[in-house]
Amino acid sequence: MLAVAAELPSFATGLGATEMRLLELIARYDGFSALGLLHRSWSPENVFGELEIFSLLDGLADGPSPAVTDLERPQSKRSWHARYAASYPRLTEFGEAIIAHQEDFSSYNPIDRWWGGTHLTNDNLWRVAPTLTKP
Repeated sequence: MLAVAAELPSFATGLGATEMRLLELIARYDGFSALGLLHRSWSPENVFGELEIFSLLDGLADGPSPAVTDLERPQSKRSWHARYAASYPRLTEFGEAIIAHQEDFSSYNPIDRWWGGTHLTNDNLWRVAPTLTKP
């Protein structure tokens, strides 16, 4: 249950635990493929499966202020496996500031996703830090 709660956006960064772990892995393993990062990020406590983790990674690369760059965009019907094996993501300056807890992803990018039965948007962004904070 704690692992699921940790996926709510952090009060400091606006990102959930898996998104932060992805940014930290990209910073630590510069030059690794996105697929390699996925394998390094796996643990028994993971809340998300492979495709969900890649969806989170896509979200970090999209929007007006991306935290990640150099993620291959789908140009054809390539399999997700081939797409991420060919991608070598890097952090943007904004991504580095998020890791340093100097920026909040949700302040610059739209949030629109579901967490359990709650629709999270910029106007309705429940956060965790270390307690649950309502919008």
